[in-house]
Amino acid sequence: MNLKKVLILVSLSLGVAFLAHGFFLYQLVNGQFMVGPNDGTAQMLPFKQFLYSQFSQGNFFYSHQFGLGGGIFSQLAYYFSTSTVFFLTFLVVFIGEWVHLVQNPDDILFWANAAVLVNSLRLTLVIVITTFVLRYFKIAFPFAFLGAVLYGASVMYFRHASFWEFFADAYLWLPLLVFGVEKIIREKKPWWFIFAVALSIINNFYFAYMNFIFIGIYAILRFFIKFSKEEVSIKHQLYTYIPATTLGFFIGSFAFVPAVYGFLNNQRPPFEQSIEWFDFHDEIFFTSRYLLIPALFILFICCKSLFRYKPFLLFSLLSCLFILFHYSPMIGSIFNGFSAPQYRFQYMGSFALAATVAIGLSRFWHIPKKEKVLAIGVTATVYIGLFISGLITDRNAFLSIQALTLFGTAMVTVLIIALLLNSRRKSLLYGLVGIMLVLHIGLTNAYQKEWLYEQGDLQATSAEFLQSHAYDHPLQMDLLTHVEEDAPLSRIEWVADFRNNTPLVQDFNGVSAYSSVLNSQLLFFYYTDLEIDMNRESVSRYSGFGDRANLHSLYQVSHKLIDKEDPAPVPYGFTEVSENERYHLFENEQLLPFARTTSTLYGREQLSSYSVLDKEHAMLTGAIVDEELANEAFRSTVQNRIDDTSITAIGGAYHDGQLTVTDEIGGIDIEVGERQDDEVDDYLSFYLLNNSETAPLFPLTVNEFETDRKSRKSIYKTDINHLTVRVEASETISLRVPQGEYTLTELALYTENYDILQAQQRESTDMQIDLDGRHIKIDMNNEENDQLLMLPVPHEKGWEVKRNGQTVDVEKVNYAFLGVKLEEGENEIRFSYLPPFFKPTLLLAIAGFLLTFIWMYARRK
Repeated sequence: MNLKKVLILVSLSLGVAFLAHGFFLYQLVNGQFMVGPNDGTAQMLPFKQFLYSQFSQGNFFYSHQFGLGGGIFSQLAYYFSTSTVFFLTFLVVFIGEWVHLVQNPDDILFWANAAVLVNSLRLTLVIVITTFVLRYFKIAFPFAFLGAVLYGASVMYFRHASFWEFFADAYLWLPLLVFGVEKIIREKKPWWFIFAVALSIINNFYFAYMNFIFIGIYAILRFFIKFSKEEVSIKHQLYTYIPATTLGFFIGSFAFVPAVYGFLNNQRPPFEQSIEWFDFHDEIFFTSRYLLIPALFILFICCKSLFRYKPFLLFSLLSCLFILFHYSPMIGSIFNGFSAPQYRFQYMGSFALAATVAIGLSRFWHIPKKEKVLAIGVTATVYIGLFISGLITDRNAFLSIQALTLFGTAMVTVLIIALLLNSRRKSLLYGLVGIMLVLHIGLTNAYQKEWLYEQGDLQATSAEFLQSHAYDHPLQMDLLTHVEEDAPLSRIEWVADFRNNTPLVQDFNGVSAYSSVLNSQLLFFYYTDLEIDMNRESVSRYSGFGDRANLHSLYQVSHKLIDKEDPAPVPYGFTEVSENERYHLFENEQLLPFARTTSTLYGREQLSSYSVLDKEHAMLTGAIVDEELANEAFRSTVQNRIDDTSITAIGGAYHDGQLTVTDEIGGIDIEVGERQDDEVDDYLSFYLLNNSETAPLFPLTVNEFETDRKSRKSIYKTDINHLTVRVEASETISLRVPQGEYTLTELALYTENYDILQAQQRESTDMQIDLDGRHIKIDMNNEENDQLLMLPVPHEKGWEVKRNGQTVDVEKVNYAFLGVKLEEGENEIRFSYLPPFFKPTLLLAIAGFLLTFIWMYARRK
């Protein structure tokens, strides 16, 4: 294509992309955003705002603001940290801010407003790339362009772009992989394939995995479906695929390997429910949210002669295969890494269907009249029959704008093809293309309105909501911005409406995070080591410290914000320092030093049989380390008091560990009796399991403490049923759950007086501490000859440390945090972080580039 045609293509693609987003562009004027109300506002917006802020400061690898601290490059690679689209967005916004054309990119509203514009521009690029790829199959421009629009502007694109924006990036790389395979087969040129593989694995390891499954199926089909005799042999293809894939992997390894390591270092319970091979879960002609079959596809597969044309045979087979996959939860599980079935791969089916339609149109004049007549009859019968039966079984769904638009499109298609039976007027066929484009744009807007805005509840994502008490209200910032950070890394406990990424939205160091990829050591610290209940059971998140004062003090929680209209318990040692009409701000008077030293080292294995309160005491009086570093046996100072209490069933019966609640709400009362003045808090530990596998999410309360437990059928349950709850010491401890049957065992009760915490309130060794992104610098004089320095910074692969200029081992302390051995006297400690395996993979990427250029040079010679 010459420059003029390229400009025409780009202009047409831009116009179609923005028209296809017409509904949300209109809503943007009304303060509504193309952002999902759940993960969209809880992850997509906070992560983009956060990454822009970090990248603007030149910080690409680590942030102490991400939860308790974490690797940006590895833990957020699933989202945006290695996304080409986001990086280009960052550059445009950064330059725009620099020249004063862009304002307030640190405001969450900026990224909400930008969402529909970014999605439209991405779709423009998808249409341009796909048109070029389809043109390579010798498809005339109008038909290739229509195919590109049917693929790019498929319903799954808008679903992905609205709820999980980074999912939509996968639309870019799939056509490039197909193009790369075709260049190898037809021209023996591997460069496009290398480029496509590298881009895929750099951008997102998860969708690279899915795309590689598709391209593997495609390449295998191409072994047997040859377009011409000039194509290279299967043997030669394999000889090219192997080094090309290897070089592509080399080039992208600097992003791919750290991202995959972060994913493998995550903690999520395995999916253990049975998975069916087939499930007819929706209707793909009129009402599906994932995949819709174009009427032209049905018409063309009824034309026998088209199957003699090999490209049509290839893509029609792929289309039928992915239609079958659409109805297979097992295939959904395979594409989701053999986990819970998901249908995120449906865009691949849209690509195959779109290519089939484009090829069918390009071969239209080669179809015999008899076949066209038959195809018209079958298509009309199928669509009319399915529409009438749909009206009978699900009238509301089939009277939706989406269903009516699809039915109208099918009827218009049949009518125009019928008019072409006795005519060879290209203008009429091109007119069909134009009408299909208009109707498809109408379909996309109907889908946005009905499936996304109304049923998907995107109407809840408004400027008003993003400035509300449930998200980011000025009254919250009024108190948060006045917190004075005296410590090197003081933290604030506060989340708005269970939104664990609130610290990223409101730009403070918090104690919560919500991400599909998190540091497993931290998650085990919460789940099993310390049994910290986070007020809401769910995978992929952690939050707060269960109002346990020892942990707040150890991990630098200097303040806690509490909503007056939804009051939460106040931990011991916190006193109110400020308030406004809606919120209280409390300050921790028991905060411990950021960096602490000790020579008292307890073995982790030895402590495994002790209570979580004992473990807290061990972290206060010393450090918990691996057995080979341990030098002292731990001695407990607390006792399990449960045998000294009386337990009474309330609203049901409790016998032999089985709790049956017959009232609407019931449970047990634990009568402790009169309390001593120094008994401040109780730690109640127990095992609780809802015996019903189908029961929904249920609330659990223990006195003033409230939490939620997931249904056993939920794919977001943690499978952690050993709980520890901290409540204020009282004569009666009341555990309450809804009506049902439960297993309630392993009850244990411990009392805390905080003598040990108060004993630790002493002046620490003089230290000079500097935190700068991925660097931590500590200079100290070890006058007391302590053996270990410990920090409240999570331990993860990628940290290195030098002590007095010598590289030494990074120690894992207190289950999940950083430590380093000390020398006598002066210690100059330098921690630094790079993504896991970053240096060797960066060298590998450079080697991949060099080898690719050497191969190109050798091929030319």
